Amino acid sequence: MTDGVIYDRGYRPYEGTRRGRNGPRLAVVKDGVRRILGLRRKARRKILPWTLITIALVAAAVFIGLHFAAGSIAAGLAEGLPRYGELFDFYSRIALLFIAVTGPELLAPDRTQGVLSVYFSRPLTVDDYLAGKAVAYLAVAGSIYVVPQMALHLGLATLSDRGFLTYLADNLDVLWKVPAVAVGYLLIHGAVVGVLSAYVKRPGLAAAAFLGFLIAGGGIAAELSRSELPAARWLSLLAFDDHPRILRDWAFGIDTQTFAAEQAGFDPWVSLVVVAVVAVVGAAWIRWRYRRLA
Repeated sequence: MTDGVIYDRGYRPYEGTRRGRNGPRLAVVKDGVRRILGLRRKARRKILPWTLITIALVAAAVFIGLHFAAGSIAAGLAEGLPRYGELFDFYSRIALLFIAVTGPELLAPDRTQGVLSVYFSRPLTVDDYLAGKAVAYLAVAGSIYVVPQMALHLGLATLSDRGFLTYLADNLDVLWKVPAVAVGYLLIHGAVVGVLSAYVKRPGLAAAAFLGFLIAGGGIAAELSRSELPAARWLSLLAFDDHPRILRDWAFGIDTQTFAAEQAGFDPWVSLVVVAVVAVVGAAWIRWRYRRLA
């Protein structure tokens, strides 16, 4: 029998600040933002997200410049230059591609790399983890809608003949309409990309499925809603990408085009219900999926 030997491996207890449950919560949010923006990752991971963000910001400057060149806001409107509501069509396309590229990166890698057990070994629940991912998504993707629109708002106020403060006071409704409409886009797109990313292992495949479901699937649903099938009009509600656009037109009092649900005779409030239902069902589905994985 040999004598026991004790080796000093230099173990030291943790002496830093104990952040409790809020520490890992914040860490999940920070990691989510880094994943979306490609920070601390290879250069190729930064190209698409930062290119799309740059396009959104440059476009705001271009639209301000066009109004300036027109001589006045009234002249710009007379020449058909877009304003807040109409610009959502442009920014929503950028955001749709941005979400397709970055959304799956929030969920798929952690699951495929087997690190969920590491997350949940800390004082972090499934709800904390998913909430952190949602906050990162809403903060970064939401900025593509809100930041350029607010830059345009300030630019138009600067060009206004009535004065900067007068323009802002006369257009206070923009401060709630832009974020409210942006939330509609973010909720329905986030629910779809989240559910797909919770199952599809490869981010690229999840991105393709997301775009295909919204664009091709929406087009198919719109065509079927005009067919002679029984209850065909209800199929128009499956054109998910149309619903935030209907809400946009409703909020800003404009008529950009007639969407499938409108052609089927549904009022705008129905689109509001669809967005809310898709968001709630999507969140519950993702939560159920990750509670099973935890």
